[in-house]
Amino acid sequence: MSLIVAGALGAVAQTPPQDPSQEQSSPQDATPTIMTQAPSAAQRASLAPTDSDVYCAGFYTHRTVDASFTVLGGPDNGLKFEFSAGDTVYLNKGSKFINAPGGDYLLVRPIKDLSPVEAFPGQRKLVLQMGTLYSEIARIRVQVVHADSSVAEILRTCEPALAGDIAIPMAERPTPPYRESKLTDRYTPSTGKATGMIAAIKGFQEAAGGNSIVYLNLGKKQGMQPGSYLRIFRTYLSASQFMYREGARNYPTKMGDVLIGRRLAPEEIATLPRVVVGEVMVLSAEDETATGIVTYSWQDIYPGDDIELE
Repeated sequence: MSLIVAGALGAVAQTPPQDPSQEQSSPQDATPTIMTQAPSAAQRASLAPTDSDVYCAGFYTHRTVDASFTVLGGPDNGLKFEFSAGDTVYLNKGSKFINAPGGDYLLVRPIKDLSPVEAFPGQRKLVLQMGTLYSEIARIRVQVVHADSSVAEILRTCEPALAGDIAIPMAERPTPPYRESKLTDRYTPSTGKATGMIAAIKGFQEAAGGNSIVYLNLGKKQGMQPGSYLRIFRTYLSASQFMYREGARNYPTKMGDVLIGRRLAPEEIATLPRVVVGEVMVLSAEDETATGIVTYSWQDIYPGDDIELE
């Protein structure tokens, strides 16, 4: 049931709501007009990823993240343990670490999936090879610097900030625009470029659709950079299809003396075409991993689906 809901949400997310303030022009309005109003949130979302897409996506990395600069709490004597936009938080370092007020930092938190169930055989081993998964929590700005501590305001949050969250210097990221053209050939042949896999979906979800955040086991070393596009495809042997393969392997081919099916030989399986099920655009890339957003999908996207650089 959760897969159906996820797919439905993905399909809805691909169609931005219409702005009711945009009235249809009458046939008599032949004079061109100049747009002076800023584009609506729905219009911006259809042109490029939003700030939430870019700065709340999270990332896998092998980099050593300095975890020494952290949130201690807030001005409430410890009674409040979750902090949101507009709240004040105290940090554990001061003038020996921060030169002056005004600097922006990104709060991150290492996380991992506690579920013992893998989305596909070997998933746990794969994500361990990708490094540590960091959730991006909030953007803060230092307001006051003392000798051994500092005070910051939370500018925006992806989720509630907690004591212990790690503050790292804020680096502005490029926001690549979505391209206008869509891939229409579902059986397009291989490009011959780098291939990999959707290792996991943000929030450890079972399925993804349009605008979902996914984590890939390809990175800068394989040519990934913000704005890169990859096809999401499946073959009979894709990791995401292991349950169907098991079902087909155990399916009876005879009922009495009547032949009702036939198992494919390995050489026959090798000739089957792959099916393109969607497309993903890279938002950020590490050396060996990347975070992407599904720009559209024909059906649910699963961990274990294959990807190929376009």
